[in-house]
Formats: sequence, structure tokens, C-alpha cells
Amino acid sequence: MENKIRELRRINHLSQEDIAHIAHVSRQTINAIENDKYDPELTLAFKLADTLGTTVDDLFNYQRAVQTRKENDVFWCEKYQCVLWKRVGLDKKAI
Repeated sequence: MENKIRELRRINHLSQEDIAHIAHVSRQTINAIENDKYDPELTLAFKLADTLGTTVDDLFNYQRAVQTRKENDVFWCEKYQCVLWKRVGLDKKAI
């Protein structure tokens, strides 16, 4: 998930260590988030946004990854789809 942490941190003259201290995480965690290696849990995302004077929506840019369909995925869907629809009280034909 892309983010603006590094950009906003630099604008506010804050180091990774500063942000980490405020958010009660390690500097390595901030580094991993900045480099898109780790997506923070929601409470940390809100702490970071608050610390950097922005919103979670503005700080993080979520883009759903494009996934290619694999044969196993198709098999799973064919095998279990009717079961899942029945569990939620819907018939596949009704949709």
C-alpha cells in the first residue's frame, strides 16, 4: 500500500525515529511502512495520520492488487461457490 509518510515526515522535519517514538513502534517499523514492506494495523495508521497532521485516507493509497486467476482458484470457486451462497441465504440464480 503506497503512502506519503516519508514526504510528510520530511515536510514536518521529523525523523523515522521521531515518528516511531510518537507512535510507540520501532524505527524499523516506520521504515518498513515507508518502503511498502508492511501495512500497519488500523490503530497505527490513525496514530501516524494524526502525528503527521493528515487523515488515514490522505496518508495511505490503497490500490487493490490485480490478481491473475489460477486453475486452483477456479476449481475452488466451482466447488464451493454454491455452498457459500447457501450459507448467506441466497441462491446463485437469484443474483
